[in-house]
Amino acid sequence: MKKFSSILLVAVMVCSLLVGCSGNAAPEETKENEVQQETNVAQEEQSGEEQSGEGGYTIGCVIINDANTHCIAFADKFKEIVEEKGDKAIVLAANDDPELLLQCINDLMAAGVDGIVMESPNATAPVEALREAAEKGVVISAADVLLDIEESEGVLVSQTVSDNYGAGVLCANDLIKRLDGEAGTVCHIIYEENEAVTTRVQGFLDTIEKAGNIEVLEGAQPTPVTQEAEMALADSWASKYDEITAVFGGGGPIAIAFMRGLEAAGVTCSPDGGTYIYGVDGSQDEYACILDGDYTGTARQQPDELARIATEDVYTVLGGGEIDHDWLTYVDVIYVDIENVNDYVE
Repeated sequence: MKKFSSILLVAVMVCSLLVGCSGNAAPEETKENEVQQETNVAQEEQSGEEQSGEGGYTIGCVIINDANTHCIAFADKFKEIVEEKGDKAIVLAANDDPELLLQCINDLMAAGVDGIVMESPNATAPVEALREAAEKGVVISAADVLLDIEESEGVLVSQTVSDNYGAGVLCANDLIKRLDGEAGTVCHIIYEENEAVTTRVQGFLDTIEKAGNIEVLEGAQPTPVTQEAEMALADSWASKYDEITAVFGGGGPIAIAFMRGLEAAGVTCSPDGGTYIYGVDGSQDEYACILDGDYTGTARQQPDELARIATEDVYTVLGGGEIDHDWLTYVDVIYVDIENVNDYVE
């Protein structure tokens, strides 16, 4: 592949997000933010009316981004479990904004929630707010992004995350297999605020280092962390490097943004004779890109399983029971490419 001149990027990309979820805004058009609407409803219903259901509970959930299909699946499973019990479910979206994240927690507390399932875009931002919530008796579980809270603190009843390191390993192993001993080059995301993405990248880098035939050209963090900045970063890579064998995005929307940026700069992205594009999430948008032939593969997370474990843990503790698994649970990821993508297309 030859170096191409940078061009002005004006395309709007349609895809799902992140981070582990991945941790940045999804490229598809963001639906109306329901945060304030759902909070207002919750506060109105809190005027002393009794909730229906086994315990009459109100359970809140904060998701990373309400335009990310991974997060939407997480929220859907959470709501399914809570509503099947006849309880009140409130879902708010942090949309990758630490300030909005804290506002979501404050709104849930104002709504009088009994429990919180936290899917945070940031490992440290919600920690103090969650400590305060736990001190007031709110039962809290975290999922998807590993929060900077120790089990001994007693703030979280559990943490449930994908095997993020393993996700990076799966993508790296596929690249190594495709190269079959030939030399290759890689560019990758850096996203310091998102523990999940950082762990995936580490798994990827550790694995290709062992192979010994793959050179890391550059790792960089878009500023701000938006699809436009990610596309611009990919465009800069296309200008600087004569050949990029592979790009690891660390999250589905990030990887797709990189792919679109490279393509806009004239770089061919393809598992057959082009730049290999790898992501993590396993979104329907990634699957569509795989079927289109320009996206190599992704490590599929299981958001419904993440939400199931975290939500059931909250109910176990609310009911006076003891959780029967480790405080920190890792959920397996599955590598998906053209060979098995049809097994997951909806």
